[in-house]
Amino acid sequence: MREIKPELKVTLKQTLTPQLYQLLKLLQMPYIELEQTVLNELVKNPLLDEQQESQEEETPQIQRGQETKKELKEIDWTEFFHANYDYSYKPLQYLSNAIPEKVAIAKPTIRDYLFEQLHLNVTSKEIRTIGEYIIDSLDETGFLDTDTQEIIEALNASEQDVQEALTLVQTFDPPGVASRNIEECLTIQLYQNGYDEDSIEVKIVQNSLKEVAEIKFDRIKRKLGISEMQVREAVHTISSLNPKPFRGLGNKDIRYIIPDLILKDMDDDYEVILNESTLPSLKINSYYREILEEKNNLLEEEKAFIKQKLNSAVNLIKGLEERRHSILKVTNYIIKKQKGFFKEGISKLVPLTMQRVSEAVGLHESTISRIVQGKYIDTPRGLLELKFFFSGSIPTVDSGDISVRSVREKIRLIVENEGKKHPLQDKEIAEQLEKEGIFIARRTVAKYRKQLKLLPARFRKED
Repeated sequence: MREIKPELKVTLKQTLTPQLYQLLKLLQMPYIELEQTVLNELVKNPLLDEQQESQEEETPQIQRGQETKKELKEIDWTEFFHANYDYSYKPLQYLSNAIPEKVAIAKPTIRDYLFEQLHLNVTSKEIRTIGEYIIDSLDETGFLDTDTQEIIEALNASEQDVQEALTLVQTFDPPGVASRNIEECLTIQLYQNGYDEDSIEVKIVQNSLKEVAEIKFDRIKRKLGISEMQVREAVHTISSLNPKPFRGLGNKDIRYIIPDLILKDMDDDYEVILNESTLPSLKINSYYREILEEKNNLLEEEKAFIKQKLNSAVNLIKGLEERRHSILKVTNYIIKKQKGFFKEGISKLVPLTMQRVSEAVGLHESTISRIVQGKYIDTPRGLLELKFFFSGSIPTVDSGDISVRSVREKIRLIVENEGKKHPLQDKEIAEQLEKEGIFIARRTVAKYRKQLKLLPARFRKED
């Protein structure tokens, strides 16, 4: 039988101090959550006060127990009140009148979402105008509630431009949007899922939906010359599609996004401003501070309570300062790297990884991740999540790198400007990119094209 003996083992274990834990929580909070956290702490922590200009302090009176000088020395209060540090936090609205009072942006409706996709994917003013008209003409289910001739007459646009804008909007999310009937809606979704015009599923949608609704599979089987099993499998696929693109996408869960940051265009440069417009200015309650500094006699439970609340208040103030410093440090670096995007658009978005930012600003990757998670910046190019600026890279012939987002944008522009009678195959798109020094495989082009919701060449052909 093995003898059980006590033994000592030395191990390394990482533990989070209360200060670090507080900081990590604050870094991860978007603005609305941060605001609520600070307000809640003001309510429940008597040692934390809201500092107001020309505020006159009144000192309340409480009864304190008697303690000996020896007992008072058990707590070193001076560690909390260094002579050269003022434990207070002044939000940036007190420091700069450039901060807007409040920028509240509603969670995008489905139409806002479609407009965003349109503006990110279109450079032509004419096509954008037609696209906006099409989106405004969608009914409550997501179908186009007008015909193309009406759009042509209303905008004095060419039939070709209207068809181009409609085809583009029909590639947007949610699948099937801007369809003119149920057959077109389901067909678009099948195409986006990789089915072609010769597939059983597409043939059933375009010619036999009535039989599907009436469960007359024998008639479909005879019409298409296929087995009943093939019919059932195809119908199962069709039934998984969404016949109403807007279904389940209502505005019941509308919330408001307040940008954590604001980007100001300063001619040849940009200024990043941390939005703290509604945060209160914090300080340590002067009454309790006087008690501690004067070393008045306190009961044991009073000392424990004040020490706990004081630690909490100081950690919050320090955490807010560190949060401000870290977020501005990271965002300023991101904006510096992505100036081309703000000046010229998504084609100039450069590759950026959290590792690269981590190395540049001297913060751990996990800290970078917490900073960008759920944070939004209000920019001249719209409201963008900080994660938007991160993208993988593809090497180019000149030894430089280009972001994946930029390559996708180049593919979109190639398709947009191709000859509609002879649309480019994925291999031909890859060859065009190669001429620009970008080497990617045909299957990679196909993957990015699908991500852009662009149809294969044979379905983009127009007579």
